[in-house]
Amino acid sequence: MLLCDSCMILKESRPSPVLSDNSDRSPTIISIPKSSDSVSSSSSRSKTRGRLTRKDLRLHKLVFQDDALPDGTELAYFVRGQKCAEGYKKGFGIFCFCCQSEVSPSQFEAHAGWASRRKPYLHIYTSNGVSLHELSLKLSQLRKLSAEENDDLCSICADGGDLLCCDNCPRAFHTECVSLPSIPSGTWYCKYCENMFQKEKFVEHNANAVAAGRIAGIDPLEQITKRCIRIVETTETDVGGCALCRGHGFSKSVFGPQTVILCDQCEKEYHIGCLKEHKMDDLKELPKGKWFCCMDCNRIHSALQNLVVSGEQKLQDSLLSIIKKKLEEKGSESSADLDIKWRLLGGQMASDDTRLLLSKAVSIFHDRFDPIADSNTIRNDLIPHMVYGRNVRDQEFGGMYCAILSVNSNIVCAGIIRIFGEEVAELPLVATSTDHQGQGYFQVLFSCIENLLGFLNVRNLVLPAADEAGSIWTDRFGFKKITEDELMNYRKKYQMMIFQGTTMLQKPVVRS
Repeated sequence: MLLCDSCMILKESRPSPVLSDNSDRSPTIISIPKSSDSVSSSSSRSKTRGRLTRKDLRLHKLVFQDDALPDGTELAYFVRGQKCAEGYKKGFGIFCFCCQSEVSPSQFEAHAGWASRRKPYLHIYTSNGVSLHELSLKLSQLRKLSAEENDDLCSICADGGDLLCCDNCPRAFHTECVSLPSIPSGTWYCKYCENMFQKEKFVEHNANAVAAGRIAGIDPLEQITKRCIRIVETTETDVGGCALCRGHGFSKSVFGPQTVILCDQCEKEYHIGCLKEHKMDDLKELPKGKWFCCMDCNRIHSALQNLVVSGEQKLQDSLLSIIKKKLEEKGSESSADLDIKWRLLGGQMASDDTRLLLSKAVSIFHDRFDPIADSNTIRNDLIPHMVYGRNVRDQEFGGMYCAILSVNSNIVCAGIIRIFGEEVAELPLVATSTDHQGQGYFQVLFSCIENLLGFLNVRNLVLPAADEAGSIWTDRFGFKKITEDELMNYRKKYQMMIFQGTTMLQKPVVRS
């Protein structure tokens, strides 16, 4: 997920230590060998010799970590005492009421009409008048950085040596560079953090804070700690659960009616007891192999497996003509000299040869997209997991397949597809390599995928479209925006990939 990295621009002031009453805590000192060339540029040295923090990009991310704010916390964007946008905290982002989707703080600022400010954390407030910036400062004062997290170059002169570490941010300094005669005792904050702390002392008189609900004389941080803030009632609890009873309760310890089993094709959840009650299956124990909720899911799974095993597929003449026409328009080489084929890959059935193909598909996606992070963690890039069909945390990617289009054995286009039974399939990612843009390959691979879905009797195809690509999908490929009711109905039954800053589109699949 994308997070805004904007930070306050602080005015220069004479550095001075800020000491706390906590005598048990002493400033951290680290020692890094100094550079022999003291006049070399700080930019080149920071790249070759160690870390040098210009902005503490981790500061604002604290708001979305360690349950600092519970999901559902009411948030609003304020300017000059006026509320410009509303939403609530959701995972590592904000659910925006205006677009009914999860966005980053910077996108939330743009939706409020103030994208040019580029300071979302200073203007997004909780219901008791605390800005996300103020909250992140308070949280940062409660944490203690380890020596490994601190810079190994002085923030002033960009050289190593014996460095004094700030107790709030990753920056480190020579004592002489911050005009300290000796190492201070107790907690020490650098000038950048001190300036931020000083500015926040007067925040309760800020017009935005007052408009958001700040009351003088009341500790707003204590209110947040005690959860004395407004929590938005959401419908998220309706998502998932047993496909038959919609219940979320389950038993992991003992096999019984509350035990949950997932269909290995559509990935719907079912209680063992509900399956028996609806005369769908009478399981005495969890099956050792694959399990499918219906004959259609079994049929689709078998067809996909057979297609993976069969390897490369020839293109129809009508699809080859699309590429031929594009090449002729560009004056490129004749399509007669090109060996163009498509293939479906399954990461869970990968051999050494197909793993190489999958890695090339990952490279294409990484070249065209930023890393995709799980909303519950900012560390995982989900693209390789999706391509290889590997599950991660609570995300099920085992049902994903990778479709590729190759020209003379070189992969030029790739797409990830997952089929949730006959009702719907999703296409979360599709991309063409940079060198093969505008040559018809994307259109051909999409047609191959659409023909496959038609053959399998899948009724609908959905995908998340970025704003800049939305018109292409709607005007050229016949997609339409999914209504909120349709999207919620899908999410109740399926774990679809829904990315921030995208619009969910859908089109009916024509049967082959």
